[in-house]
Amino acid sequence: MAYETTDELLAEISDYWVKRSGSNLYKLMDSFNQPLEAISNNAEKVERWRALSDANGTTLDLFGSDIETYRPSKDDENYRFLIHLIELLSRAQGTIPSIYKIASNTLEDKSSFKIWKTGIRHIGIQIPFDSIKTVQMQKFLLNNLNKMLALGYWIDRIIFRTSTPLPLYVGIKGRISNTSIWSTETS
Repeated sequence: MAYETTDELLAEISDYWVKRSGSNLYKLMDSFNQPLEAISNNAEKVERWRALSDANGTTLDLFGSDIETYRPSKDDENYRFLIHLIELLSRAQGTIPSIYKIASNTLEDKSSFKIWKTGIRHIGIQIPFDSIKTVQMQKFLLNNLNKMLALGYWIDRIIFRTSTPLPLYVGIKGRISNTSIWSTETS
């Protein structure tokens, strides 16, 4: 939308002139204002597309060429995820808080993503499977997790965690007899 619409421009003119939408004055002002309004609309569109989350097609390809990465498929969502991951990887420091911040921001899930130490300079990672939308995203993430680690750190295990809300039903029943089962360890 333009900074000033045709109606706003006509409001500045004296009331002596006819300002209805079909009048000659309205048509004249509208013919001058339409190119300016088109320029304004295109500028807003470009401003929206400058954000990676809203970029599509060729604009997304320009983001990819800036960080020197290729488009693996025609799917914009996978390419956007790859660009976002590579941008975050460029800021990796190799520390556990840095890995947590990068991976949780990439997956947009801070509650289910976890990192823990399994030993000296060894870590385990839990990844929320619900945040990974496609198989390509899973491959990108797994291939690039090692790039986030500092020299000398090792990933011992990666756990994909998923959860499904289930209804819980509670029932009460009386019981007359009790049975015990005993077992021993096998050797």
